[in-house]
Amino acid sequence: MRKTTQRTRRAIALGLAAAALGGGLTLGSSGAAVAQPIPPSGPNQSNNNPPAGVFGSQAQHQPAPHDMTRGIGYWYDQQWPNWHNIGDRQWFPGHPVRDARTGQTVQTIIYTGGRYQDYDGRLRAFMNAGLAGTSSIGYRGTFQEYNTTVYTGTGNSNVPRRDARRIVRALTTGDVWWTNDHYSTFHYLGRL
Repeated sequence: MRKTTQRTRRAIALGLAAAALGGGLTLGSSGAAVAQPIPPSGPNQSNNNPPAGVFGSQAQHQPAPHDMTRGIGYWYDQQWPNWHNIGDRQWFPGHPVRDARTGQTVQTIIYTGGRYQDYDGRLRAFMNAGLAGTSSIGYRGTFQEYNTTVYTGTGNSNVPRRDARRIVRALTTGDVWWTNDHYSTFHYLGRL
């Protein structure tokens, strides 16, 4: 009887200790307390379910459409300038190119975009779910948006209205998403 009482007390003590550390507490089939694992919840959950409208993962990158790759390559070549060092939302000079129609060399421009706020939290949720890799979990940094359409000309007067194609980059991790519908959906491109 005494051994049974001691085992019961020990089981209750272990169960209460586990419950105090955040686990659930249930009774096992023999009446002993059994700690249950903590279910994933909160901002650091790792359930691998992407937020609505965000596609891809570290293991399954989403290649950008062909018409966006020139702009992505341009920003990559420029080593990803951002709102800290080039300012917010302004035209940025591109590389000179040969115009196929006229044979002349023309200047290209691209719009810098600016800080992307992630107001709905989808990109941070994607990162916190571990879908961009474990080193992105808990990301507290900022994001930069970039336009991907390269125009010929010298500024607003010579170019059409900006289109809906953008990329968004987490500044400190290098995680990049592309969107071709002005942030309705995001596709994870990987780390660049």
